[in-house]
Amino acid sequence: MKVKIALAQVNPILGDIFKNREKHLEFIERAIKEKAKVIVFPELSLTGYSLLDLSMEVALSPDDLFFKEFFELSKYVDIVFGFVEKGVDKIIYNSAMYLSQGAIKQIYRKIYLPTHGMFQELRFFGKGKNVFVFDTDFGRISMLICRDFFHPSLLFLSYAGGADFIFALSNMPLRGLSGDKPYIEETVEKAADTYANFLSMFIVFVNRVGFEDGLGFYGGSFVESPLLVRHGFAGILNEKLTFAEVETNDIYKKRQSFPLLREEDFSLIKQNLERILEGQK
Repeated sequence: MKVKIALAQVNPILGDIFKNREKHLEFIERAIKEKAKVIVFPELSLTGYSLLDLSMEVALSPDDLFFKEFFELSKYVDIVFGFVEKGVDKIIYNSAMYLSQGAIKQIYRKIYLPTHGMFQELRFFGKGKNVFVFDTDFGRISMLICRDFFHPSLLFLSYAGGADFIFALSNMPLRGLSGDKPYIEETVEKAADTYANFLSMFIVFVNRVGFEDGLGFYGGSFVESPLLVRHGFAGILNEKLTFAEVETNDIYKKRQSFPLLREEDFSLIKQNLERILEGQK
């Protein structure tokens, strides 16, 4: 099956959810015209990243009327975006929402919240606890947010759940240079190559662009196939809607020639994790 994925590499305005919503709607409508199957926005695409004390002011419940047009447009294209979620537990989360056919398919809460150096997320957001793998009409999907993508354990949980696609929403700041590209861009690409190769799945990485509160975000969005072919590279620094058309049969080809999933013994892994955890008590 061929699947056209729209990568919405946007530059949100910090704290202005209404202007950011208008930009989302514009990009979504363009994706519908291009007959994309799904459009993916970056982490916190509706709010911007450096929110600090603004976090509570921009938090929204998933069923808020603010999202009414998103629900309507998701009847024509699946929509994935980042927002600050107002949880029913009275805690706010850095979350990603997946909409399809006018309804919420899944909400994922960022698990690993960096709080060191330039990052202060754990001061303002609650930690997610679950990695979900869920069905769509083009494959099984798992969502991760930024730092989560650097934790192989979360990718393994997605793999164990039978994911065909990882949607990695990111606000990855520009830092360091490695030759002619940002060091962090090279790190992300190496991670995507490794995961796509050994886990036999598509990696859909969507990063924001622009400058905000002294941070610069480089973009560099792309889709990596299990056959290690990169699709739809959006380039760096520019706001852009890019399309990547992929063939889901690449998953079958890779899993047949490199049958790690077929060989996997999850009960063995469970037993060893229990032993390790027992030893840590």
